Amino acid sequence: MNETIDIKDIIAPHFYQTFNSKKPHQIYKGGRGSTKTSMISIKIDEFNLEYTNCNAIIIKRYQNTIRNSVFKEIKRALKRLGLYEGSDYKATVSPFQIHLNQTGNNIYFAGGDDYEKVKGFIDEDAPIKMVWFEELTEFDDPDQIDQIIATFSRGNDDWFVTMYSYNPPKNRFHWVNLWAEKMAQRDDVIVHHSDYRTVPAKWLGQKFIDEAERLKQYDPKRYEWIYLGKVIGIEGLIYNPDLFIIENANYLEENKLRIIYVDFSIDCGHQTSATTCMAFGYATDGRWYLLDTYYYSPHEKARKKAPSELAQDIFNFRTYICKKYQTIVDTETIDSAEGALRNQYFAMFGINLHPVNKGKDKEELIEYSQDFIDLAKYVIINTPNNWIHIKEMKNYMWKKDSVEKGKPDPDKAEKELTGENYYNTHTNDYSYYYADHSCDAFQYWVKDNLEKLGLEF
Repeated sequence: MNETIDIKDIIAPHFYQTFNSKKPHQIYKGGRGSTKTSMISIKIDEFNLEYTNCNAIIIKRYQNTIRNSVFKEIKRALKRLGLYEGSDYKATVSPFQIHLNQTGNNIYFAGGDDYEKVKGFIDEDAPIKMVWFEELTEFDDPDQIDQIIATFSRGNDDWFVTMYSYNPPKNRFHWVNLWAEKMAQRDDVIVHHSDYRTVPAKWLGQKFIDEAERLKQYDPKRYEWIYLGKVIGIEGLIYNPDLFIIENANYLEENKLRIIYVDFSIDCGHQTSATTCMAFGYATDGRWYLLDTYYYSPHEKARKKAPSELAQDIFNFRTYICKKYQTIVDTETIDSAEGALRNQYFAMFGINLHPVNKGKDKEELIEYSQDFIDLAKYVIINTPNNWIHIKEMKNYMWKKDSVEKGKPDPDKAEKELTGENYYNTHTNDYSYYYADHSCDAFQYWVKDNLEKLGLEF
């Protein structure tokens, strides 16, 4: 270490009391911007610089997420402690490992998706004294955690610390929330909750604070969950209709806005449910506009459209959008589980539809789309073809029994449009049913373009 650093200058005040603790289990939860990840990184580095035979391992659920998250964060913490790569420590990416020259200790990184590789870090001569589970909610259940802890705790009779960090899931029945409640009753456990409000403002930046305050004003419940880390519960409607920005059909022209490029996203149902393709245009005002929607429902039709017909319809829709708005195509997304239409589309037009990586569960997909709506950069043009999307979004609900089981899932039941006939100009027919198909296409598009849309990932 090249200079003396006062730890109190580089961690938020709400962590002062717990920073030096060696309690066996330390749970750090809270909202966005609480700096818990930064604090734990500094703590691991500091302990490994203070003690010998104090190796540490940092575990995320998936190995491929390490490089741009905890690995980078640990190196950032070392810099804040006055250490420099090369002279003070050596970092490698294959395997992910940081060696501290001062003490000879190592900080290892591993994915919880390969338990056999995790076991490979056991060293009886230099036991691991610290384990950190980052983004605990990514793991499937507490058994995964207990198995890994048991692997490294053997032989650590003097001290052994396991730290857990996460943003609490909104669903009170999520296994992490239930687990934390039980852990809080134990004497060997610290449960620490933090949020951004006690973090020095200059560390977060004014933009972060402004975004938090904006969300607090127009969606207080999501503010409490995202920024304060409160468990707000999951019930009723998935999207808040008050947050939808809906403009008239001539809005772009009236405001002299040009579409720079367009994205397409497809949810395909084939013979059983509706197929939809949505056109999202990025405009010169920096916002995204739902320009138009293709929606084909096979309900009550004696003959259902074949994949070749759907492919032709979607290509015609694509051509129409590009011509109307004099624009180019950027990304074209489709459900990763959909192979027939994707293959048919490529065979007919030589265009590769990108299969979206949907992630670990439906709740994650929905949360990303909710985050995007929170940015107030999504505008729905109120055209007849987009009306079905508005309808589905306003009626998109959680199934109560799935929430109570800790595995939230939307209600996918097809609903008849009573008293309203929806005519789609791109399919030249009426559709009498709606469910969640445009919601799915919207979520696929968001998930496939996180960086482009300005979302954390």
